[in-house]
Amino acid sequence: MSRSPTLHICNTFFESELENPNESPLTVWKRSHPIVRTLQTLPLLYASSEDLVLVSDLPEQPDSRFRLVDAPFAVGRIEDWGISRAIAAWAKERKIPYSMPDWETVRTVNSKVFSYAHSPPLPFSSLLHNEKEALDWIEKTPGLKVLKTPFGTAGRGHFHVGKGDFANFLKREFAKNLPLIGEPWVERTFDFSTQWKDSVLLGATVFENDRNGSYRATLAGPRSQIFGSYEWALEEHLAIVEPILEKIRAIGFFGNLGVDAYVYRWQGKEVLQPVVEINGRKTMSWTALQIQEKQFPGRCLRFSFSPKKGIAFE
Repeated sequence: MSRSPTLHICNTFFESELENPNESPLTVWKRSHPIVRTLQTLPLLYASSEDLVLVSDLPEQPDSRFRLVDAPFAVGRIEDWGISRAIAAWAKERKIPYSMPDWETVRTVNSKVFSYAHSPPLPFSSLLHNEKEALDWIEKTPGLKVLKTPFGTAGRGHFHVGKGDFANFLKREFAKNLPLIGEPWVERTFDFSTQWKDSVLLGATVFENDRNGSYRATLAGPRSQIFGSYEWALEEHLAIVEPILEKIRAIGFFGNLGVDAYVYRWQGKEVLQPVVEINGRKTMSWTALQIQEKQFPGRCLRFSFSPKKGIAFE
């Protein structure tokens, strides 16, 4: 007897939903941004041939596995990109099983405030709750600085002090009743991540960022090849992250999770920043692991995505 197909919903609007107090329908979210519409087809790279992929609109030559968000069809279960209230409401209407942790628990785990509170902070960094604290921190902190919003990702939500409309940024962000994290801008020499599901390690990847900290590409493959002389950083990272994952599980979170880290140069030495952010969802690094394990076993894979060039791997 064949199993009911799994429906993949690649909701890369995940962070936007975390920030937005309003509960918009799934159709609205899936059409909310060109990148969201592009990436909703990402599961074609890792889903099985029997699975289905939910899309907001069909392209000119649609894959046979695509299903429209407003069309009726039967599936056995949902595999999301990240936990979603919009998916939960959509699934309930169609009587499709979909379990998720408490929404506030999801927001807590994904907030950089949680990462900051449960891991060793960067020197001179600070949690800032209002404009006065932000201005005081900027005045007493030497060198280049960056302010991070709680739910920004891949460099988005970062404000480089000295560039742009600083006063407007502070006013807009603090109006959300959320803090900012102030950090010195450090010289990063090596970036990597670990991917987990329900506290079980799925693998580790190395990734490339541009000079502003924005994602460029992910390397997946044999650990010794992609980490090289930085395997020590991975081991230290794992020792610090595993107790944090126990805390996350204790507050009721379950599902996919990625933890970013980097090595930086400080006072002439290379130092590990063991937790940069925690993403309680699938990630591009998770996707790279899936593709590498299925299509390039024992070999290294370079996986990348950009709005102009789309998805590429080699």
